[in-house]
Amino acid sequence: MKKNTTIQTSSNPTIWLGPILILGGLLRFYNNTAVALWHDEAFSALYLRYPWAEMMRRIGLDVHPPFYYWVLRLWTYVFGQGLLSLRSLSILFGIMTIYAGYLFVKLAFENERLAILAAFFLAINPFQIQYSLEARMYTLGTFLILLSSYFLIKALRTNKNFHWIIYGVLTAANFYTHYFLFFSVVAQGLYFFYYIWKEKNLMIKGWFAYILSVILFLPWIPTLLIQIKRVEKQYWIPAPDRWSIPGTIWKMAFGGQGNDHITLIITTIIALVLLIYFFRETKPPVKWFIVLGVMVPFIASLLLSFKQAIYLDRYFVFASLHFTILIAATLFLIPKYTNKRTLTILFAAFSIFIFFKNWHDLGSIKNKPGMAAASSFINDNVKPKDKIYVGSSFIYFTFKYYNHTNRPPKLISSIPLDQIPHFSGTALLNPDDLILTDTIFNNPEVAKNDTVWLLWTTGFGGNKPNVPGIWQKVAEKSYSDTSGFKGDIIVTEYHVD
Repeated sequence: MKKNTTIQTSSNPTIWLGPILILGGLLRFYNNTAVALWHDEAFSALYLRYPWAEMMRRIGLDVHPPFYYWVLRLWTYVFGQGLLSLRSLSILFGIMTIYAGYLFVKLAFENERLAILAAFFLAINPFQIQYSLEARMYTLGTFLILLSSYFLIKALRTNKNFHWIIYGVLTAANFYTHYFLFFSVVAQGLYFFYYIWKEKNLMIKGWFAYILSVILFLPWIPTLLIQIKRVEKQYWIPAPDRWSIPGTIWKMAFGGQGNDHITLIITTIIALVLLIYFFRETKPPVKWFIVLGVMVPFIASLLLSFKQAIYLDRYFVFASLHFTILIAATLFLIPKYTNKRTLTILFAAFSIFIFFKNWHDLGSIKNKPGMAAASSFINDNVKPKDKIYVGSSFIYFTFKYYNHTNRPPKLISSIPLDQIPHFSGTALLNPDDLILTDTIFNNPEVAKNDTVWLLWTTGFGGNKPNVPGIWQKVAEKSYSDTSGFKGDIIVTEYHVD
């Protein structure tokens, strides 16, 4: 960097790292279990109920790689499968991401004060916090990509075998965690090419590190190819439009559920100004590392979306790491100390404000218990011979997680299992999990005077399924869920005449 890279001071900025990590942990635990487990998280939880071999088979039937599920399963052997345990692993990796960011920035920019500032911004970033709330692979991915970035810089500077081997192993771990991390690894690879061109050194050991990562990933490649065909055949992500990039830029900085177009335009302009200033004021080669880490996932996902849409805001949680570091470095580069300090305080204060605003925008969390409360009501009231039906696959798996009735629920479906889109959860479904709509009206399992419980949702575009006229409604209870697209979970009790 051109400025402030060799400032010496008697104070030790490292003393702030501990409080920053604690702050990051507290923000990630905030309201953590107040929000019910939802559809995507149910996959994480339900895979763990199968033996290892069956778990791997079913993961292969989905569209994600397996490494997160391996780690989560080992974690639950110690801490159990409760919601707090499942999400605490994501929180742990979220905190480790902050620390990995500190290590990476300190090494890459050779400035500990900037490293502390970057760690602070990662700790309070609402987008990073948002996906520390979910029992999914996102924070494992953010930790791995920053740690691999650290070891790549280390390996390029030392050219030691140990650093290259660690980088190769971590690169393979990225591949096994989330396919969008391929784009971040491509960004690293482009930086590697730039570095060896600039230094006029082939770095043969670096080539072997990439070969090692491919060799380690080879066992999964046949499954990957099948999953790619599955996505190409049918997927749920809509095509990106002109507001996709501005919307993603806002979310990378501030999370939440979106914003109005004027705000998105202003945010995009500010982001471009920051990018230009950062690129102008930062020395190569490190500026290329950060810029590529931001730009490559955008370019790659947009290009691939011409064939099959894969552009989704939450997948940019990995690229947002570099974007957050870019913001920290840009503010750090401002020459006048007063302006630098003022803008840093304002950005930090606004991030904290947006964090709480995002929660406020969800409404009263305690009044939106969703499936957790709906399942509790059923668990308390279902009798041994009662029947339970679920009207949508998007709540079927969440109910299976919360269900303690010993009564297996049936998913109402208008089509047989082999015709259901894979993104509706076919990896976790068996034929006997379904009851077809054309047989529910002539179901020998339901007899006179039986009690039938129906769970359905207004979320995910859902509505109440049709039921036989001899089912007389006894009672109905509704439980709002968060966020808005999840709608309400509704429990209807019927008596069969």
